[in-house]
Amino acid sequence: VYADTIADFAEANGGSVSDLANYGEYSGGPTIGETKFYADTVIDLMTRHQDELGRDKILIIGGAIANFTDVAKTFTGIIQSFEENAEKMKAHNTKIYV
Repeated sequence: VYADTIADFAEANGGSVSDLANYGEYSGGPTIGETKFYADTVIDLMTRHQDELGRDKILIIGGAIANFTDVAKTFTGIIQSFEENAEKMKAHNTKIYV
């Protein structure tokens, strides 16, 4: 569903599915630290270079309740990463959709 949403969004804005840079999934009950590390890695990769066409960066975060995943831990790690990487994300006009 997420990849379809991204492809539809890209095409509606003059792009294509090739604009999808990364799709990742993290399950299995990750800790706050593991989730933060994962988010740090994604943010680092998406902010290394400006878009060649000057477009903003978009980060879509989705999830659901799972048997082994503590959603509070997951989002705590993501929030910590956002706080630490806020300036890099602002420099790329990163839009975040949850």
